[in-house]
Formats: sequence, C-alpha cells, structure tokens
Amino acid sequence: MDATNDDRDELMARARRQVWIDDPTAGFVDADTFEAESLIWPDERWSSVVSTHRFSSEKRDVWEYVYTRETSEPLQVPVAVVWDKTNEDLRARVYYDKGHFGLTEPRRPIVGPENEPLPEELEAYHIAVSTGDRAAMEKVFHPDATFMSPIGPVSAQQAIAAFSSPEFGGPNGPGVPLQLCTVTPDGTSYAAEIISWRRPPHAALGIYTFREGRLVDARVYEGPVRR
Repeated sequence: MDATNDDRDELMARARRQVWIDDPTAGFVDADTFEAESLIWPDERWSSVVSTHRFSSEKRDVWEYVYTRETSEPLQVPVAVVWDKTNEDLRARVYYDKGHFGLTEPRRPIVGPENEPLPEELEAYHIAVSTGDRAAMEKVFHPDATFMSPIGPVSAQQAIAAFSSPEFGGPNGPGVPLQLCTVTPDGTSYAAEIISWRRPPHAALGIYTFREGRLVDARVYEGPVRR
C-alpha cells in the first residue's frame, strides 16, 4: 500500500502503544524513552515525515518512511519500522542508517532467524549474493535494477561487480554473508530483517521487489557498514 501524505501523527500514536522498541541509537527501550531519546522521533525537528510503503501480515507490519530535515546532510533520511505482532506485549524494531547522524558504530544483530522456507525468487537472490556467484547474480538481477544502499544508489552492474569481487567479503572471499531472519511479503515484494555476518555482525532491513523472478529494486536500511 502506498501513501503520500505526512503521517507523523499516526506513527507517533502507534509507537506510544508499544511496550518495547528497539532503536539503533536509543537501544531496547520503552515507548517513553524512545520518544525522549530516539534521533528519529517524528516531532517538529522534521519538516516532513512521509509514508512511502507498507507491508502487512499476521506476524508483523512494516512501514517505510522518508524523513526530511531543513538542515544537515543528507536532508532526507529513510526510516523503516517493523511492528512485531508475535508477542503478547507490543514490540517494534526501527531501522535507519546511523551514518546519517554522523555515527560510526555498526548496529548489533537484534532478531534471530525464523528458519522458515524463503519464497523462491528471494531464495535465488539470497544464494547468489551470499556466494558471490556472478553468473547467478546476472540471472537474478534485472539489468535496470537499482539498490538504495548506505553509500547511495547503486546500479545492478555495480552491485554484481562488488559482490563478486574477492576483496568484498574480506577473508571469506566474495559474496555478502547474509542471514534472512524474518520475511514479510507484499505480492512480489519482501521486507526481510537481516543479520550481516561481517565484522562486526550487524542488523539490517532489506526491501526487495521482483518482476518475473528478477530483482528490480532493493532498499536497505542499515549502516554504517564495515567490511
């Protein structure tokens, strides 16, 4: 579901109903502490808070936003919230690139794997990227695919070249050591909470959209990232 209006009031209201919220900077805190300490509490510091896409399932909802500020670079900060509905108490996990606020420490992993079968097209992507198999990535990635990453927009060709490079994965060789922990579908788009087993391991949220089995768009909420 797409939305184009400023939805900060709805976001604040749902956040205030949570018992626990895991935030990249505030940590695992109650709703009052999140409101007081989170860098992305949607108050008057932000000139706009725009909802861009929403996923919904029995287990969780995933809401994506673009926050805009009048000063500091970058002016726009992508933010995603996972509303977890699997516990008796309401919980949320917030994802954004801490590097947008001048912070340098990667975020620890925050969710474990569900160990459920992946959708076929997402599994093909996961295998190709994790192994750094160039031929497999060229088969899975649409030539016009775009990736929104912590370093900005990346083309399919740039991503394939990086992921298949022996230097990219460090001592483990090519590929990105990803573990997909939770997956929330919306047609042929998937929101996946991830552990990246780099050094140090860190948490991320990836949004992947496929068309006819090929990846056409990816947005990753993580950072900063070390190799």
